[in-house]
Amino acid sequence: MKVIERLLELQKLEMGPEAEAPENRPIIDALRKEIPEPILGHYDRLRARGKKGVALVRHGVCSGCQMKLATGVHAALLRDEDIAMCDNCARYLLVAPDLPPSTPEPPPPKAPVRRKRRKAAPDPSA
Repeated sequence: MKVIERLLELQKLEMGPEAEAPENRPIIDALRKEIPEPILGHYDRLRARGKKGVALVRHGVCSGCQMKLATGVHAALLRDEDIAMCDNCARYLLVAPDLPPSTPEPPPPKAPVRRKRRKAAPDPSA
């Protein structure tokens, strides 16, 4: 499991509905020990300001600040080369897991269009 994925799991536990639950404390402590100190320090500074430390990226957009990422940053995230931070909100970035593509439903068959017949023009010679 990657460091940022662990950080996201820690964020879910610390900011979730049962954040103060005593059964979560050992899990939180274990996760904090696995994350490097500089990353954890930046995460804690964001949390101290009431912000999330990790934002998911969907379609090249940071879910924390809703800003489009630079193409190079997004490409590096997709290649999973290094840890990346949003240039706008300073959150750590993690590419959102792909959801299985939903197959679009075929459109309902169209009812045949009935056209009204034109009445034949009266014959002027008659």
